[in-house]
Amino acid sequence: MNSTVAIIAAVVVVIVLIAVLVLRKKTPSDEKSGKTKDEKPQGDQKLYALGMNPVSEKPIMYALTTCQHCKNTRKFLDANNVDYIVIYLDEYSGSQRSDLMEKVRTYNPRGTFPTILVPGGKVIVGFRKQLMQEVLIHDTGTTA
Repeated sequence: MNSTVAIIAAVVVVIVLIAVLVLRKKTPSDEKSGKTKDEKPQGDQKLYALGMNPVSEKPIMYALTTCQHCKNTRKFLDANNVDYIVIYLDEYSGSQRSDLMEKVRTYNPRGTFPTILVPGGKVIVGFRKQLMQEVLIHDTGTTA
């Protein structure tokens, strides 16, 4: 009786291991990117493309959905009727998230949030109320 239970348990373990391996199977190219074979792009792909090539007449804010400084920055910008674009990095995964993070670090080597790209070349890092007022609200059209 005990040997029968042991054999059944061993067979169940082998079946579970095979199922796990089949479900997690990756191709060699996916191993490098961290993507599984069936991984679908997440997040808005137009925003991803803009995040990778940030050319816009509006300020572009790289942010995280869970970041309190990002939330405060959005509240401030919304309260002051600033028209901006927000790209939440945590809505992406795998290589897309890594690519966006690498792009953020080109403007902000510490890679902190929010990171705001202002048309004209200025970068605002963090919730910097006075700087945002000067650059985004009181700017009279000159290069920021």
